[in-house]
Amino acid sequence: MKYDKKSITEKVSELGCIQPWNHNFILPEGVETRPGNQVSHGKNLVKLKRLKPLFDLLDLKGKKVLDMGCNEGFFSLEMASSGADVNGIDIDEKRILKANFIKKVLAPDLPVSFCVQDIYSPEFSSQNRFDLCLCLGFVHRVPDPFRALASLADRSDMIVFEWKALKHGPHDQAFAYLSPKDINREDFYGTEYWILSFSAVERILARQGFKYFHRIDDPRQKRAILVAGRVNHRIFDSPDLILHRGRVRALLSHGKRFWKTCCGIISGRVNS
Repeated sequence: MKYDKKSITEKVSELGCIQPWNHNFILPEGVETRPGNQVSHGKNLVKLKRLKPLFDLLDLKGKKVLDMGCNEGFFSLEMASSGADVNGIDIDEKRILKANFIKKVLAPDLPVSFCVQDIYSPEFSSQNRFDLCLCLGFVHRVPDPFRALASLADRSDMIVFEWKALKHGPHDQAFAYLSPKDINREDFYGTEYWILSFSAVERILARQGFKYFHRIDDPRQKRAILVAGRVNHRIFDSPDLILHRGRVRALLSHGKRFWKTCCGIISGRVNS
């Protein structure tokens, strides 16, 4: 089926009314799903710049890949265009509806499929294993991260994570911090739960037999990247790409966190 500019624009608008677009796709006739300059580190075009070198190192051609929490399918399609056979799953049926529309318009012949599925479900546990799992913006969105990561570990020996993490430095211990944000009523599956440090994620995976880790982080970015594997790979030969904030900035950051915690405790006592 061919889509003209009018039909694409109308469908993009219709799906956007059901649920605001998260990813910006550049569709035929120059139609964009979320136009404008992307600066947030959680947005797809910004995120792709950080992940593309990893995709090249992992050599996706011929690999069976699971895109866990695929959202609207941007990265599923990106990996499929590099030769991977991709299964994109998300618990939100509205996102999968948009992902299937994008596939029809942009790449109907690519080896990628989208379906609604819950990582905690028996259906997920019964899936075949994958060569690689991609897990973007997901870890901080699940209420039970230990069980979610264990389920992922059952499906693959190599996982790429990107999430809002407690950062390195004094936070480089196995901490989990419950997000102070309320449940997102407009986007229930976009709700933040636990913000885990690098070490917390690594320790969970170590209990599942993962031995190798590669960290990527920049303090100017709210998002961290971690590649984890049970078996060695050339990606683990390179040193972690960690940029440090410097002592003064680290002191100010942790001092602010300390005073916020103290004020919260004092406020709680006063209110009680």
